[in-house]
Amino acid sequence: MNPQTDVQRLAGFIEAELPRNTWKPWPGGWPDQIEAALIDAVLSIAAQYGTPENGVRGAVSRYRKAIGADRPDDLARLAAYDPEKLQDVLNNQKVSGRTKASAIVEAAGNLLALGVKTATDLDAHNSAQKRAYTCVHGLGPVTWDYFGMLLGKLGVKADRWILRFVSRGLGRDLTPAEARSLLHEVADRLDATPTELDHAIWAYERDRQAPESRESV
Repeated sequence: MNPQTDVQRLAGFIEAELPRNTWKPWPGGWPDQIEAALIDAVLSIAAQYGTPENGVRGAVSRYRKAIGADRPDDLARLAAYDPEKLQDVLNNQKVSGRTKASAIVEAAGNLLALGVKTATDLDAHNSAQKRAYTCVHGLGPVTWDYFGMLLGKLGVKADRWILRFVSRGLGRDLTPAEARSLLHEVADRLDATPTELDHAIWAYERDRQAPESRESV
């Protein structure tokens, strides 16, 4: 494996199969709204995004309405939420045998214990913060990366859609870490941010599949 050759090959593959003028724009996430970003990141696991009225976006909208805040940015509030009541609000499924609501509340509490209360406190590259999130049963490094991206941190969420696209472009399987590192370099070559490239690939690859299988992770 030659990293520079891989960058060139993948950049060429993207330019041929996914020209820049066809990229779907990154919708922007939830800057300065750490509660919304955490809920979105966890609910994104094997879920359809839907519209503001349903799917993941609908769940975030219901939470904002339930707490009476348009820009929820206080993990202390989310950490104190009763998981069963939160589950009723979110109306979402389970992850690894538990409700996603319980995983959200636990992750919020873990991060709060490290002093992460608002969006400005989160450091996507802080190993202790990452461990506080990924030690929650059902949560992992892919959605940790996505959590940061939803808050406006540049990144790549190396989920199955991203891995499928990159593997097809290079003709071999890659680990999430390899794909993430490679796409950061390719984004620079294409004069794009890693987040913009990630979303363009994610949307393109997902839309190539049958409608019933269009899930986020």
